[in-house]
Amino acid sequence: MADNILAQAQQLVDQLTPHDQVRLLAYLTTRLAQVVSTLPSTPGATPSEPSDVWETFFQLGEMLAATDTPERETLTAAVLAMRR
Repeated sequence: MADNILAQAQQLVDQLTPHDQVRLLAYLTTRLAQVVSTLPSTPGATPSEPSDVWETFFQLGEMLAATDTPERETLTAAVLAMRR
């Protein structure tokens, strides 16, 4: 059932404009940050350095960019265009 809901969500995201996809990403980022902040910390774990977090973020962005389809503007293209 969870796979079906995820597939439906992905189809809905594909129908959004790039601008709305960016808004959705901002919403999800905020929501995930709240969830992660409430998780109990693992004993003995050291917090990640901010540079490590950003490096991981950009690596994920590169992985997403590699899966972009050229026939349609993607979230990655929209974000890159906004950064310029």
